[in-house]
Amino acid sequence: MSRRQIRIPPMLSATINMGLSALDGALFKDLGKCPYCGGRPMPYDTKEKQYATLITNGEKRAVSVRVRRFICRDCGKLLYADEPFYPDTRVGSAVIDLALALSLKNSFSHAAAVMEALRIEINRGTVRNYALSDLPVGEISMMYGLPMPYSFINMIGRGISAAGINTEEILRASGYPSRYQAPPDGFGTARNYFLARSELKKSREKTGHTDAENRPDDEKT
Repeated sequence: MSRRQIRIPPMLSATINMGLSALDGALFKDLGKCPYCGGRPMPYDTKEKQYATLITNGEKRAVSVRVRRFICRDCGKLLYADEPFYPDTRVGSAVIDLALALSLKNSFSHAAAVMEALRIEINRGTVRNYALSDLPVGEISMMYGLPMPYSFINMIGRGISAAGINTEEILRASGYPSRYQAPPDGFGTARNYFLARSELKKSREKTGHTDAENRPDDEKT
């Protein structure tokens, strides 16, 4: 049986796409002291990093940002400016935050399908990997029936305007993702939340409880 078509309000899809598209070519160039030794960073070069892949009229389009790199004068380590990426990830933090937020109310496959309907390319396996990682699960707000992360809403509202891109506001709204460090006890991480949800589901199945309100529902959106 074919999946039911996911209906996304055109205004929401357009707003998200315009917000992400506006980041294309943005330069993130600021860094304080060396995080390893406290030394003084010296500009080295600029690296382009892919932030998101959007789908427009059936065609994929990469949204990339530029990140300045530095060499520490004292310890010689290669350093990156504060950037809108979580450590060891390959897409922008806003895309990950959105994938995790959608997964709070849906299965991983349906979360990926909703993102595709929003014209953001991502697959179920990638969503699942984020959900089982030590990345943070942020606060959400319901918009048009969809759980949207505050970080995403704030990024578009505060960092992007008619005057252009304010990269410092982008980073602030995103919670300075490149500085993120997972808590030792795992509290507040995606892994902690989704494993607990999985255990709850197994427990309810053993006892014969199948209350739809307590499990992801692929048919809600």
